[in-house]
Amino acid sequence: MTEIYQKLLNLVNKNRISNNIYVRHAYSRNVDILLQGIPDIVIRPTSVEEISEILKVANEENVAIIPRGGGDCEFGGSKPINNGGIVLDLKAMDRIINLDQDNLLVTVEAGISWAKLNEYLCHFGLYTGCMGPGSGMTASIGGGISHHSVGGGGCAKYGACTNQLVSLEVVLPTGDIIETGSSSNKFTKNPFNRFGNGPDLMGLFCGDNGIYGIKTKITLKVFPKPEYATYKTFQLPRKEREVSANIMMQVRQKGIDVYDLMYIMDLLVRVTTQEKFMPLWEHLKKKRGVIFYTIEANSEQQLEQEVKKLDNIMKNNNCEDLGPEISDGNIAKWHYTEQGHWQFYHNLWGIFPTMQPLSAECFAPINKYPMILDDIDQWDQEHNADIQKIFEITKTRPIVGSGPVVLIDGNNVEITCGFTSFWKYFDGKLHDIIEETNYKLWSSILERVTKHGVQWYMMGDYMSRLMVDIGAYSNEYYQLMKSIKKVVDPNMILSRGKFNFWGDNRSE
Repeated sequence: MTEIYQKLLNLVNKNRISNNIYVRHAYSRNVDILLQGIPDIVIRPTSVEEISEILKVANEENVAIIPRGGGDCEFGGSKPINNGGIVLDLKAMDRIINLDQDNLLVTVEAGISWAKLNEYLCHFGLYTGCMGPGSGMTASIGGGISHHSVGGGGCAKYGACTNQLVSLEVVLPTGDIIETGSSSNKFTKNPFNRFGNGPDLMGLFCGDNGIYGIKTKITLKVFPKPEYATYKTFQLPRKEREVSANIMMQVRQKGIDVYDLMYIMDLLVRVTTQEKFMPLWEHLKKKRGVIFYTIEANSEQQLEQEVKKLDNIMKNNNCEDLGPEISDGNIAKWHYTEQGHWQFYHNLWGIFPTMQPLSAECFAPINKYPMILDDIDQWDQEHNADIQKIFEITKTRPIVGSGPVVLIDGNNVEITCGFTSFWKYFDGKLHDIIEETNYKLWSSILERVTKHGVQWYMMGDYMSRLMVDIGAYSNEYYQLMKSIKKVVDPNMILSRGKFNFWGDNRSE
């Protein structure tokens, strides 16, 4: 790789490229505890032109390019699959290019975080609607678009972050630079609308998990933050899964435009209070699940009307209001007023030392999620023997279940399900059996949930290949994906290996 390194060194400042072993290892993992791929080179460009030239070099040398935003993905999405390749770190491209207050649009570089953008917008009384993923403090806008991200707050009202997308500037794997939406007309000075000028080619890059192009400039709709808001938390009665799903369906059927509506299952309430992680629920006599809502309005009268409708739904479903203050257990207030949406979403991570998630993030219809959660409980029982192998070493049983179930656009929810487990290095020793069991269990639960017909959005390395391996795509659909990949990326250099697009006989 010495020759390639020298070619790249001619393109960027020497302080923004490295083949140092420590730097390479720092970029070898994401959030999960299993997948690792050590790149040969890490490079941090600062312009679309630099990215274009880097991709041209990669094509000449037939070397893989792995784009990386915030690096918060759970399925190995922003590191090499296996070892080798060039990690293209986009964090230096984090400028706010233009805020169009007349048309309520903001244009940014793709490496900016959701937190940085929303901190800027709040000074103008604006926000992005969907606040990006639950890891939005550091997660990048480009990564969110690549995943159809939800979870950070506002998803019941605004849906996935791609719903607000107006325009993209993309560097294709060949190095060509294109603009989409209204900007596909070269006479358009500023982006203003997504649809028109022919087919919606922007859609190719939404949820593509980085296989079709590198997003460099993004224009999003922004929204005035309403002056009034109410946030309430309720404890659910028995049969909480069915009751919570019924509440969500009634909210949608009555046309109530909630900002957030979230169900937090009893398992989370029990574990987080037991481990002193959620002191606001320690006083609850019954550690049952909770559900909370946030509703915004532009007038007090409108707010009162909507709160009355929501409270009637909660009352008719035998839910108990926990009180107005955070100390009463009102997590909704903390979630909305103190940016708890970016501190709480993955709420079992790190409760036990070294315990990390092996999870699965997907969309499903509201009326299907109780059955999916019940089946995950059944899966837990069926795989107890394997889970016990980890318990025998760590003396802590991996926790199986789901994080918060979040209402998103339409009659759909986002489910973060799976299990938490341990690294194979535990208590000063390497335990290969932990890693082997983790892989076995992770693949098993992902396949189990997939066969409920869910829609994956964060796929990365592991989930994208598993979908292909278990035959979840029809042959016609997969062949179309591959045909498009071959057109835009003839050497299969970009995110090589995702969806089993390797660029050799393995993908034929």
